[in-house]
Amino acid sequence: MSDNNVQETVKGLQLLNIETTVANGEFEFKIEITEEFEKWFKESQGLKKWSEKRFNSWFKGLIAQGLPEVHQELLSNKEVDLS
Repeated sequence: MSDNNVQETVKGLQLLNIETTVANGEFEFKIEITEEFEKWFKESQGLKKWSEKRFNSWFKGLIAQGLPEVHQELLSNKEVDLS
């Protein structure tokens, strides 16, 4: 992911309300999509209307790319508070 894509993705993520829980080594995400995020997402994806399928694909790809880095950081810093 290029630096520009990373910055745009971070901008988009800041518009979401995400609650993450971890139980038994599994992550669960509860996502509230704000109007601002929906507008940003449609523009960034070149969509005229909201696409749940496109959002799910985008979010899963984002998690797949970023999760290994987050996991490594958590392993290297055992004092991280997940609450």
